[in-house]
Amino acid sequence: MSEAQEFKFNWPVLGHQDIIKYLQKLIISKQFVSSYLFFGPEDVGKKTLVNFFVKSIFCFENQGTTNFPCSECKDCKDIDKKIHPGYIEINLEEDKKNISIDQIRELKERLYLTSASGSYKVAIIYQADLLSLEAANALLKLIEEPPKNSIIILITKKVENILPTIRSRTQNIIFQNVSLKEIKNHLLQQGASENVARELAQFSSGIPGLAMSYYKDLELWKQKKNNLKEMLDILERPLNLRLNWVNEQIKLSKKFSNQYIYFESLLNSYLRLVRDIIVFQISNEIELIHPFLEEVISSISQKYKSQDLLIFYEKLFSSKKILNQNVNPRIIFENLLLI
Repeated sequence: MSEAQEFKFNWPVLGHQDIIKYLQKLIISKQFVSSYLFFGPEDVGKKTLVNFFVKSIFCFENQGTTNFPCSECKDCKDIDKKIHPGYIEINLEEDKKNISIDQIRELKERLYLTSASGSYKVAIIYQADLLSLEAANALLKLIEEPPKNSIIILITKKVENILPTIRSRTQNIIFQNVSLKEIKNHLLQQGASENVARELAQFSSGIPGLAMSYYKDLELWKQKKNNLKEMLDILERPLNLRLNWVNEQIKLSKKFSNQYIYFESLLNSYLRLVRDIIVFQISNEIELIHPFLEEVISSISQKYKSQDLLIFYEKLFSSKKILNQNVNPRIIFENLLLI
């Protein structure tokens, strides 16, 4: 009997079959490297897959069952509760901009503590792109001289912000967008209507987590569609009403712990909306991300020249870089809406 037949894995993850097969083979063979870098778009499935991977490592090692993870053993339950002695999470601390060197020093101490069972110690570093330079250099030394039976997994959506030396010393696991057809079919299997499944699949742009989060809260999806329509509508309004809209966004952003993340999300939404307007002008064969806004997109596409839209699109990209330099969001959006 082959290894694949001897062991069964219960990893209900949408897409990423090549990655899943690779990680499952590692668990069976126990041929782990000491560090991995999981990267790809936000909500594409990195965290979900890492959770199944880590739980299966301990479940396979200690339980002797044939279905991993079982979700019933002490290891699985302790990892879910985040109290497992061999499981360590590093997150960005509240009100901090970076993961600190002190967090990495503490991680090092915990990894070097010998496990009572002699089993693995697995550390997950979320938002690894937010490591401070000092923390990144300390982590690099830890990766270069890893403790016995330790596995460090870095997760990021911005791999370009990871030190090249860390990238070269870790096993890179690249997550690609899932096919829209696969996402749509999954939504249909979950009971979504044909229309809702199509809308969410197109809007997700291959990000399963995005589609599923809105499917679980269709009232929120309705609100999201209204907000996107309003973002398009203001491009047809007089300048004073556009500036009023900016004022409203400033007020709304104050409800969030990080205003800059809120405005980055707005810029990303505009990038996708403007992309659709440009696509509508140049091709009937490329599908829209927002098919539910086709009427408004059609109207706006007739009022702006392609060249102006391309300039606007480039300004949106530039604005994202400026926003990350802590420039006042009001100034950024007021200048953008002078289009």
